Amino acid sequence: MRRTHRPLKVLLAHELFPPDFAGGGEYVVSEIARHLQAVGHTVTVVTTGNPSITEYQGMRTVRLPVSRYRLNLAWRQIMELAKDADVIHAFTYHAIYPSVRAGKALGKPVVGGVLALFGDVWLEMRGPVAGRLWRRIERYLLGLPVDVKLHLSDFSLALSREIGVDRPGDRVVVPGITHGQYYASDDKAYVLYTGKIDVRKGIHVVLEIARRLPDIAFRVVGWGAGYDTVAAAAPPNVRMQRRPERREDYLAALAGARIFLFPTKVETFGLVLPEAMAAGCAIVSTSPLPFEGVRIGQDDVDGATAAVRALWDDRAICARHGKANQQIARQYGWERHVDALEQVYWRVIDARAGRV
Repeated sequence: MRRTHRPLKVLLAHELFPPDFAGGGEYVVSEIARHLQAVGHTVTVVTTGNPSITEYQGMRTVRLPVSRYRLNLAWRQIMELAKDADVIHAFTYHAIYPSVRAGKALGKPVVGGVLALFGDVWLEMRGPVAGRLWRRIERYLLGLPVDVKLHLSDFSLALSREIGVDRPGDRVVVPGITHGQYYASDDKAYVLYTGKIDVRKGIHVVLEIARRLPDIAFRVVGWGAGYDTVAAAAPPNVRMQRRPERREDYLAALAGARIFLFPTKVETFGLVLPEAMAAGCAIVSTSPLPFEGVRIGQDDVDGATAAVRALWDDRAICARHGKANQQIARQYGWERHVDALEQVYWRVIDARAGRV
């Protein structure tokens, strides 16, 4: 139940914000902003991009004309925006450092949101030299002295403990999905993968499974620098599609999938999974999230191929998994997420004021 406190002034800081897009983090931050505003809080989002864009779907934005990497140097701008705020909520990666510095200068509480945490997978993503550098940067940023650090899942928190960047007050606040917009079409005609096209998400596993199962239609809805390379290498039974501008088109892609294939190597949560579940898909994935379908191991092409084959050939079982997943997905709601955020905000505000 929501606590009866006065409305808060919240400054959200993230390196990108819609309509600019590079991954699921932008969607998570925009939904947090939207739902905080819906319950009466005043929200400003500081990010990068075109300064002439001062709002997005009713949410106020202040966009600094710098790259997301140079956002690390923008602590003075963030400090100026935070003077009137009750709390700064900054998200990984490039908004954390300047927000901590601004919060320290103002004596304002800073909540750190962990939207990305890759650990040793950096070595696969960027190679042995650059990967080690990015892994060190990640550890440094996640070790900064925020008032509280919020993870999206138990397994994200567990990875932070494994690599030594956890703090005693770290918490898990599970994200949500917007119920009522997802649906299942009558003709579920393909195996679907959605996400960024990179090694971390296991796109090479998706393509290899498709090669081994040429009689099954696959669909890839993705984005990222590797898109063109993957599209050129995809077998004939894979339909490639860039991430659609309209959310309705994305929802339609989910609705038409019989199986959602998500062989990711590491996630802080993986919001596409409960979205696919809400659309009635059976799941084949490495994710630790609860789902009905088949859980596979990392890079287990043989096991994943067998799982897709078995589910595809038994449509009744596949449909039962899909219906069960629709029920499981009901546990993820933005209202619950915002309720938990309000409790966190007031805890750190009260702690700064010496009331706890």
